[in-house]
Amino acid sequence: MTESGPLRCLTIDVEEYFHIEAAHGRVGRDSWDTWPSRVERNVDLLLDLLDRHGRRGTFFLLGHVAERRPAMVGRIADAGHEIACHGSGHDRLHRLDADSFRADVTACKHRLEDLTGRPVQGYRAPTFSVVPQTAWAIDVLADTGFTYDASIFPVRHPAYGVPEAPLEPFLVRRGPDGPTLLEVPPLVWRVGPLSLAVAGGGWFRLLPLIFMRRGLVQAARHGRPAILYFHPWEFDPGMPRLPLSRVGRFRTYHGLARSAGRLERIVARPARWLPVADALDELRRAAASRPVFDLAAAG
Repeated sequence: MTESGPLRCLTIDVEEYFHIEAAHGRVGRDSWDTWPSRVERNVDLLLDLLDRHGRRGTFFLLGHVAERRPAMVGRIADAGHEIACHGSGHDRLHRLDADSFRADVTACKHRLEDLTGRPVQGYRAPTFSVVPQTAWAIDVLADTGFTYDASIFPVRHPAYGVPEAPLEPFLVRRGPDGPTLLEVPPLVWRVGPLSLAVAGGGWFRLLPLIFMRRGLVQAARHGRPAILYFHPWEFDPGMPRLPLSRVGRFRTYHGLARSAGRLERIVARPARWLPVADALDELRRAAASRPVFDLAAAG
């Protein structure tokens, strides 16, 4: 039976612990296959947790993972979750251009569709790196058959974020003549003039859980869907330690032991928990009521 209440979409960025941005320049791509894989263990933990509560979500798969763990991709899809694209090699878009990005997302999209036999509609950039400087990504995503993007974080952050972007679903384009794409931004908690990132990730592990709960309550009160995001490695306190900076170690390893319990408390709460693809009609209607957002002109 479908629950009533506010719309909430739980999304998982499926990558290995050594793919993280904090490891860029410290763990070489040529050494990835020398590190022990943990992603299957952690995805199965999340699948079990979601199954206990009857929740379905959206799993943004990295191509590097899908290539090496095809059976895991099948298990995710067979459990009723949406399969979406996280790119092939976990490159922030700042390290790509339009042509290399096209090759990256096309390869991942085709691989996932071949594995599942289902269309891949959604994309999320590593480190939310769709920003004004990489606005060309919107044209590429629209041209390569994606229905929606979930990469624009409406916050101010030194590594990502578009603070001028709407908090609600919106249509985005690059420039006045470009194609439009549905954008599904992660949850923020608006406190006065500030938009606080409370959708998941490091903020979920580092901040008290009340921050996410306040964001969820505010979104429900304003009729905004709540898009949450997590990574499988964030539920694995036993993963190998990487040669990270001091700040990187704190941001990566703090709070791992309590993450599963925290997530269980969040998903146990009554709401309409749906994969993004299952809510597209509702999200499009909401986006159509607002002006189209010109990403290239932001900032």
